[in-house]
Amino acid sequence: MGVTAEEERIYRFLLKGEKGTVEEIRQALGLAGPDVRSTLERLVGLGLVHTRGGGVTAVDPAIGVERLVEDVMAGLRARMQQADAARAAISELGQEFRRGEGVRAAPAPDIEHVTGRQEVWDRLDELTFFAYREVMAIHPGAPWRPWNIEAARPLDMRCLRRGLTYRLIVVREALQDPLTRAYLEELRSAGAQVRCVEEPVQRMAVYDRSRAVVPLDPEEKRRGAVVVRQPGLVAGFVDLFEQTWQSAADPATVDGGEECPLPELDRQVLEALVRADKDEVAARELGVSLRTFQRYVAHLMARLDAGSRFQAAVRAKERGWL
Repeated sequence: MGVTAEEERIYRFLLKGEKGTVEEIRQALGLAGPDVRSTLERLVGLGLVHTRGGGVTAVDPAIGVERLVEDVMAGLRARMQQADAARAAISELGQEFRRGEGVRAAPAPDIEHVTGRQEVWDRLDELTFFAYREVMAIHPGAPWRPWNIEAARPLDMRCLRRGLTYRLIVVREALQDPLTRAYLEELRSAGAQVRCVEEPVQRMAVYDRSRAVVPLDPEEKRRGAVVVRQPGLVAGFVDLFEQTWQSAADPATVDGGEECPLPELDRQVLEALVRADKDEVAARELGVSLRTFQRYVAHLMARLDAGSRFQAAVRAKERGWL
């Protein structure tokens, strides 16, 4: 609130009595006279004390402190207004950029080829940053590789923190991988909508229904990606996504309950968890990093509704999973 420790000390002292002089405060708190005088002037300016009859009296905290809170809130509201104004300027500045008024550059093509893994992720990061309404994505891979999840997490979470509508379609096979399923649950907890389909579908990501990203070659993802801005083509990708979304299922209805068989990797994780004394040992047995193993375990504990690893092992045995 902008009140120093010494100012607070004097204010609390004055709260205990009706009023005090500079000398009384100096003697009681063991402070130098000039310091007390300057501090009191500061407290008067803050509205926490007022002078009466040669002495100073504390202002009721319900009034004085509330006034400080209001000042802070006013400052925060002003900062929020500045942030909103800056965000509102993004569209206008983007138009200037595309026209080459701010930077001399050719306009973005309707169809752009992007090669190289890092270059593709950089372009996805850019498209995600400038999205302001909606993201649609289809990920046909199963399971997702750890590096893929780590690369996607900051982009996905940025969309969700900003309140964008984020819909994701995956294949059912992906749900059988503990790491992939744990990440999908993380996305759902943050506000994403996730559905699954039985058969692999076209990989794509569509931003604000105006830009789409698809593989340059669906059979060879390493060749790169195509960024599409042509309205007619983007509309086709949007239609494909919506049709797939309508026929997709909620993961909870597809892979829930006791009838679902335990995937082989889950069983290996459970066995390693029971057999090994330390996570590091279990991770080495499975040939994964410690962090990846701990994510596997967290997913299994959630699936078993277990509060501890011991309880998870007991429940797995009760279900015949071990």
